[in-house]
Amino acid sequence: MTSRAATAQTSVMELLEIWRYPVKSMQGEQLEQAHAGPGGIAGDRHWAVIDAKSGVSLSAKRHNDLLHCRAWTSGSSVMIGLPDGREYPAGTIEVAGALSDLLGRQVITQSANETGKIQHEFPSAITEGQGEPFLYEPDTEAFFDCAPLQLLTSATLLQFQQLLPESKIHKARFRPNFLVETSETGFVENNWVGKNVTLGSLPCQVYDDTRRCIMVALSQGMLPRDTDIIRTVLKSNEGRAGIALKTMVHETISRGAIVEVHPD
Repeated sequence: MTSRAATAQTSVMELLEIWRYPVKSMQGEQLEQAHAGPGGIAGDRHWAVIDAKSGVSLSAKRHNDLLHCRAWTSGSSVMIGLPDGREYPAGTIEVAGALSDLLGRQVITQSANETGKIQHEFPSAITEGQGEPFLYEPDTEAFFDCAPLQLLTSATLLQFQQLLPESKIHKARFRPNFLVETSETGFVENNWVGKNVTLGSLPCQVYDDTRRCIMVALSQGMLPRDTDIIRTVLKSNEGRAGIALKTMVHETISRGAIVEVHPD
């Protein structure tokens, strides 16, 4: 009787992948386990590429070349890999020079601990990646656009792939922290807003949808630029793809953990 009641009240899924992006707007790293808390996954978006004159962080929304770089942790350091294969530690003169050459403007890499007020340089037409830049100030401790924890399901990826069979729909385009495997179909996360979710031992509240911008359409690695993707996200799901989470506790979570969505 207890088992049936629990099944009727919760939807059980699996945490398929955990991702961290040590440097804002660069490709990230997949983790077997992660320490998560109110500020997100430890080390996520802790670094950014900063304009040397203005002090604002740069985004791939305006500088697509950033998405062709990758970042990963190595011991207590963060490493940055350039598109040409060169690798440097974040925070060094060498990586600043290489990134300045790549982007065509003087930049440095800087950690959130070294930054007073976090400001991002975004394009005014954010879903198109065009227009004059404007400054956006998130109320976050690291270089997030908004929510420090993002979740995406396999169902949403499959739905977009069915809508765009000629496009390369890939999780990397959507940059989730948590990729959840589910047997359900459609944009299932839309119905989770306002509900509670547990990922293993980590309790979270789903407090918003994740609204998408030009990032999902940009080229990165072997993925080509494809503006049909952002147009389809806007048309088919009101710009939504995934959900934003918040938690009040600190927990270690592992890949393969059970994910449960609890009713209101």
